[in-house]
Amino acid sequence: MLNENAFVIGNTTGSGYDTHIGFLKEIFNKINLFPLKEDFFNHIEKSLSSLVYTETTLLVIFVEYPLLSDISLFLKKNFNSLNYILITYYYSNLDSMGSFDNVFEFINTGAFDRSFFLSKLSNEILNKKKIVSLNYEVKEFYEIGKSLSSQRDTVKLLDMIISSSMNLTSSDAGTIYLVIDKENFNWTSVNNNNYENKVLKFVISKNMSLNTDLETFISPITRQSIFGYSVITGETIRIDDAYNLSPNLDYKHNSSFDLHTGYITRSILSIPMKDHENNILGVIQLINKKKSKAEKIDYTIKESMDSIIPFDSADELIMNSLAGQAAVVLENQLLYREMKELLDSYKKQNSELEILSRKILKAHEEERKRIARDIHDGPAQAVVNLSLKIELAKKFLQNSMFEKGIAEMDSLNSAIKATTKEIRTILYDLKPSYLETGLIAALDNRFKIYEESTGTKIAFNVQGDDSSIEYYLASTLYRMVQESLSNIYKHAKAKSIIVDFSVDENRIYVVVTDDGVGFDMEEQRKKTHTLKGGFGLGGLRERAELVKGKVDIKSAPDKGTSISICIPL
Repeated sequence: MLNENAFVIGNTTGSGYDTHIGFLKEIFNKINLFPLKEDFFNHIEKSLSSLVYTETTLLVIFVEYPLLSDISLFLKKNFNSLNYILITYYYSNLDSMGSFDNVFEFINTGAFDRSFFLSKLSNEILNKKKIVSLNYEVKEFYEIGKSLSSQRDTVKLLDMIISSSMNLTSSDAGTIYLVIDKENFNWTSVNNNNYENKVLKFVISKNMSLNTDLETFISPITRQSIFGYSVITGETIRIDDAYNLSPNLDYKHNSSFDLHTGYITRSILSIPMKDHENNILGVIQLINKKKSKAEKIDYTIKESMDSIIPFDSADELIMNSLAGQAAVVLENQLLYREMKELLDSYKKQNSELEILSRKILKAHEEERKRIARDIHDGPAQAVVNLSLKIELAKKFLQNSMFEKGIAEMDSLNSAIKATTKEIRTILYDLKPSYLETGLIAALDNRFKIYEESTGTKIAFNVQGDDSSIEYYLASTLYRMVQESLSNIYKHAKAKSIIVDFSVDENRIYVVVTDDGVGFDMEEQRKKTHTLKGGFGLGGLRERAELVKGKVDIKSAPDKGTSISICIPL
């Protein structure tokens, strides 16, 4: 029996036509009878407008000879010649057949070889269906190629690949696995059979007959799985019956999905996605090729399995082409993603550099203000005081008050020494010479100076070697400790200070702890929203951020303050 749409237009009774129509009913599953050509025209036009007939439709049309001319013109106008087979029938002999280039056969219903005609018609149907299918696949493949190359959304791209694969091969289900790196889970590929530290990730699945919502999972690349074998060998695997595989094969069908859902896997086509350099990016696995593309299979009915057929060499050929194209597109998508991430990284770095530049400018400005303040509060006032002492000593000497004049000169001398010492301290802080011999030595010297000038004792505990610390980090940390001591001197009223210093391969860690008056951190936050600006602590954080470090401050009233500084190497 033939499954094509068969139409008979014209007289179907009498004049020897009864036997002919009976013959057609024997060889076709269904015959559509139209005594009038207008009825046939209306039927076709309605079917075309409602998309019942598509570019893959094949119509077999039997038309009584007197109607042939009109029917021939109508078919030429509305159909491609590949989509129909036109046969005209008559009973009595014709003086002239006429010239019709789209007629497959002229049949004299009273005298023709039915077996020969059936064989000839079957071959013509088979040939036209192959050509129509090939034309459709070429057109579909071209459209798929355009769509794949223009798609930037990875999820939509994968969905397009699996949908196109199922459509071209009339598959009931399909799955895509991608090769990923075992360590960072990024896309990668297998080349020259090197799949060490690589796994397959199940990323998308579709099923025409079964509603499934499968979660992604990771699977090792092994020769025991069908898709793993395709990745390792680079071979396309075509299986007619998944439950009847030779025991000599390396791979076998995993029936867990079938057992869990009631699905029955029979025919399988597993295709590696290889780019032009034979890098394998993943696998497309198609399940259960169907006789009819649109059919949904009820796997609870045993007879439904008759609708499943093996994949053929044509499926393998077109899927190898599609999988190769998909691999190149996925690889381009991967490059596009990496380029976008790189550009985003550059944008972020540029933004961070702009912020860093502003912070550096701000730090420089704050440093200039600090120096100006230190000079103003120290040497500048001391010089004014020295001037007053000189004037006072002059008056004593002018009034012959020599003893008081000498005493004032001694006091002046002491003040000059103190001022000189203060100026040297400021100069040392601007560029401590001890930094050239190491941060630890510089800090140790600074603490001694602090003890001499303030009378506050500092316990300095050191762990680690500072020889690997670069100068800019040493200078930054020195300034931060210096600022911490300045805060303690101005606000803490501390009697003792402990500085713990440690350095290893990855970081420098300094904790400055005093036993001073401390402060209420919550109250401080209410005043300034953050600790920035309060007690000069905001400057510490800003300095730390310049070298990607962190500052943590802990304090409470009458319990002192602890400043922890961590800077990465």
